[in-house]
Amino acid sequence: MANQWVTHREAAVLLGVHVSLIPKMLRRGDLTSRRKRPSLSRDQVVELAAARRTAAAERERRCPSSHATGPQPPDDEHEWLLVPTAAVVLGCTEGALKMRANRGRVPYTVHGGRRWFRLDQLEILVRAQVARNTLKV
Repeated sequence: MANQWVTHREAAVLLGVHVSLIPKMLRRGDLTSRRKRPSLSRDQVVELAAARRTAAAERERRCPSSHATGPQPPDDEHEWLLVPTAAVVLGCTEGALKMRANRGRVPYTVHGGRRWFRLDQLEILVRAQVARNTLKV
């Protein structure tokens, strides 16, 4: 008889959510509670977990997201970097890199709504900068 009731923490584990979401589910009416502890019906929690998995699978089927794989580079022939990593390679801030790119001083490609920088081109820029600095001395 004791196995048919679960605590909020056990329900969170069964649902795959943080324990702080359980009171919100109670307020929305997704789950119902009894006065005694443990207070949630295991059957109801398991049923809700199955419904949530089904809904998530349906959403993914209708609109597959690229968030699971992350941003994809423009091609596989070159090594591509996003702004934060490219700024590290050049030894500047992200803002400085964006300004240089806007002025045409650093080549980039926009793909998937993001700026992509080719590593080989950035390395050429770094070598040119080092060469300029050694000539000044």
